[in-house]
Amino acid sequence: MLRVRPLVHTPDPVAAAGFLQALGLRRAEDPAANGAYAVFDAGSGRVAVHGCEPGAPEEGATALAFDVSDVREFARRTTEAGTAVELSEEEYGLAARITAPDGTSFLAGIGPRATGAPSSPLAVLALWSTPDVGPVGCVLADMGARPRTGATAGARHDFSAKNGGLVGVRAAERPAVVLAFEYDGDVRELVGGLAAAGVEAAVRDGGSSRSLRVHSPWGAEICVTERQHDAEGYREQ
Repeated sequence: MLRVRPLVHTPDPVAAAGFLQALGLRRAEDPAANGAYAVFDAGSGRVAVHGCEPGAPEEGATALAFDVSDVREFARRTTEAGTAVELSEEEYGLAARITAPDGTSFLAGIGPRATGAPSSPLAVLALWSTPDVGPVGCVLADMGARPRTGATAGARHDFSAKNGGLVGVRAAERPAVVLAFEYDGDVRELVGGLAAAGVEAAVRDGGSSRSLRVHSPWGAEICVTERQHDAEGYREQ
């Protein structure tokens, strides 16, 4: 079991929750929210919100993270596939930590196999920028993520997690992870819900598909792209 669940750090988790719900995510019942931590379900994948102090080093940052059903079994399989895993006790329990060749470190922790979230065209997309595209792709494959699309020009490679969510790997000088979303439909359908919540959205036409860009309460610009089914230069796998 593997699900993409990026972690957003913000001093205002209430505003972050309202923003995600306006975008179309729903508050998860498992795990139950507390004052500093809450999880939100998209149709595919999840987003966790973690409260932090204003001015904290992690403020506004997004960390890559995953849900698994059995941490020790996930660690065993990933290690056997070729990627080293370190087990550690975190505030919420046992977790598996992986450090990729580009230095990006992330956790996989316990999550429900089925979230009970209603069907939705919205999918969580963690964009992982890295100078080591090939090695990062190997790490994701060792974890059980599956290559979904590849740009013939090598601009981005997408991996899907069996239980929801996507990771897009793209070449860059420095490693970074940002939160984004993919929408299997017309992104203009999202504008009404955002406007009702007082969130201004800009729709951009990229020719083969549109994208929607909004500013989040934690300071990051969030991009929602339309899923490309048969656009030139992409292939389904």
